[in-house]
Order: sequence, then structure tokens, then C-alpha cells
Amino acid sequence: MLLHGLTTEQQDFAERNHNLIYSYLRDKRLPMNDFYDVIVFGYLRAVCQYCDRPDLRQRYTFGTIAYRKMTDDLYKHFRQQSCPSRRAIIISLDTTDYDDSGFDMADIVSNMEETADRVESMMLWEQVSALLSKEQIRLLRMRADGYTDREIADKRNRRVSEIKDLFAEIQAAALSLCRI
Repeated sequence: MLLHGLTTEQQDFAERNHNLIYSYLRDKRLPMNDFYDVIVFGYLRAVCQYCDRPDLRQRYTFGTIAYRKMTDDLYKHFRQQSCPSRRAIIISLDTTDYDDSGFDMADIVSNMEETADRVESMMLWEQVSALLSKEQIRLLRMRADGYTDREIADKRNRRVSEIKDLFAEIQAAALSLCRI
């Protein structure tokens, strides 16, 4: 049931029975500063429901309805607080208390990212090189070392157009991995 503005009758009723909130908190041994806001909306829902439904007034006291609604809200609060996303471990990236290495967490995390990048590059190289001939791998290594197509052609005793064709085949092989 969604809350709406209270009618004048509901406001008066809520004011007359407001002490139930304090009684509830005292009975449950809950600090008012921490839990008043948690249960007050349950109390107000109980006021609306009790005033709007004559059948409830005939069967139950208002205190019963109010305690039930406040307990529901308290349960929802604790369930939400115990949600794993609210219990995340918070760590500082600036402290060195995590191990005896002397590195702070920022150094460790950045090193892990660099390592992950290197591993990913090695895995990609393995996949690409499995699709290439030995000659294509040699050409690719020469390109990585900074040789131009002309220099590669001269060193491999080939025409520049052949080198360009081999690089086109290498590129096609690498792109085929992207489609997988």
C-alpha cells in the first residue's frame, strides 16, 4: 500500500497514538535515533489502513496493526542491510597492512592490471600465430621491430607488393579471430 497524504481524521488519529512508536522501539530495545525513521512509515501505513477499513477496527486493536506494520518495515530494513552489496569489504589503496611485501594496494592493483594486459597480449599472439605461416610470423616480428615494407622486402629478397600481400593475409587472419 502506497502512502498518500493523510486526511485530517488520520492525522488526528496518528497524533493521539504516536506513543506506540516509542513503545515499539522500547519493547524491541532499538535506539530511537537509529530506527525511528525505519519504522515510522509502517506506523503511518497502519494509521491509513486502520482508519480506512472498518473491518480491521472490529477485529483488531490499532496497536496490533501498528506493531505488525512496524515489524514488517524493520524486517525489510534488516534484509536490505544484509544484502551482499551492502556488506562489501572496504579497503584503502594507500595502506601497506595487507601483506609483508611493503607495497600498497594501489601498486599491487596496477601491477595486476599490467600483468593481465601482458597475459592477454600473449594469448592473442598465440591465437594469431597459430593461423600464420612461419614466414608471416617472421614478417610480423620485423614489422614489430620497426622495419618498413621496403626494408622487409629487401631483407627477405621479395618484392614490396608480395610483402603487402602477406601483411593483408596476416590482417585477415587477425580479423577472423575477432569474428569468433
